[in-house]
Amino acid sequence: MTLETENDWSVKRRLILRDSLTFLSLALITALLFAVTLVLFRSFAAHRQELAQRWAARGQAAIASGHPDQAIVALRTALSYAPGERSYELLLAQALGDAGHTEESYNYFLGLWETQPGDGFINLRLARLAAKKNDLQVAVNYYRAAIYGTWEGDGVVRRHEVRLELSRYLIAHHDLSSARTELLVTGGNAPDDVGLALTLAPLLEQAGAPHDALNYYQKVFAREPNNQQALEAAGRLEYGFGHFEEAHRLLERAKHEHDTSAPNQAWPPDLQAMLDTSKQILSIEPSKKLPAKERVTCILNVCDLAKKRFDSCNARVSAASGLPSPLQALGARWMSKEATINRAALLNDTGEQDAVMKLVYDTEIQTSQICGAPTGDDAVLLMLAISPKAVEP
Repeated sequence: MTLETENDWSVKRRLILRDSLTFLSLALITALLFAVTLVLFRSFAAHRQELAQRWAARGQAAIASGHPDQAIVALRTALSYAPGERSYELLLAQALGDAGHTEESYNYFLGLWETQPGDGFINLRLARLAAKKNDLQVAVNYYRAAIYGTWEGDGVVRRHEVRLELSRYLIAHHDLSSARTELLVTGGNAPDDVGLALTLAPLLEQAGAPHDALNYYQKVFAREPNNQQALEAAGRLEYGFGHFEEAHRLLERAKHEHDTSAPNQAWPPDLQAMLDTSKQILSIEPSKKLPAKERVTCILNVCDLAKKRFDSCNARVSAASGLPSPLQALGARWMSKEATINRAALLNDTGEQDAVMKLVYDTEIQTSQICGAPTGDDAVLLMLAISPKAVEP
């Protein structure tokens, strides 16, 4: 009985050992197959990722080289290997827009925007696409969302760039008040940046804000007093304001800087004309900054010029028509006290000085309307008469 029991136990042990070996063999084979499969899968995934990266790089290079149609093909291939890769989707949306597929690109970016509505880049692209579609308000809304959105890298610089782009867009669509506001906000965020000031000032001129533009040129002078670009532009503005003394000062400095830095190049003819004209104006203008005696002398000189201009024009009109001259009312003023007052009386009465100058200016304006544009010193007096400075208090 004992022997049989031992034989049975021996058989069971052999069976257990065999089954254990079989199980172990199967387990090892399974593990090996799993390892091989995993290696193959990872190799395949890595290969797909490599292909995706390679096609995406081709697409990005095609965008950079100005071939968006080629980029579209490459990026769609990249997405077939890496579906849902956001960076590739952004590039594809950009390529579609660059290739002129405005509606498709807009819808693509809109889908991306729904998952990241605060992304600055996506909002900027949507703004540009809306602008292409002539959807003004939508474009403006997306531009503003881009300004306040999130940016990778230097967000401050990108926001300045977007705000400037928005300003140019508003200027192009004649919304000058909004453009001025955006420009002033941009300047307020970077008050000491000379380069930015030189960008903002011309844009403010385009936005119908020349005085704001002049303020930015003056900020440039505070940091770079001999900046030729600012001197020339500020000189133009002061000339347009009728501030001929300041215009002459700025333009003289600008001419000096030009002659120093580029002596073999011609200075712009219009600036030279402004410089010459402002010099001529200053030589005859009865400026209130002059000492009283000098100013009265200048007033009497221009009064004589204006009277001769009036007499010549009046005689020509009367001889040509044979009818009463349209300058009769002006002629009556030339017979009144303001035209016949003497030097001593003028010296003691600044009000009379202003009255005589008003007669001179009115004469130049009215005679130019009836007898045509004057020449010489009369032309200079007419410029003074119609300049904004003539109506300043």
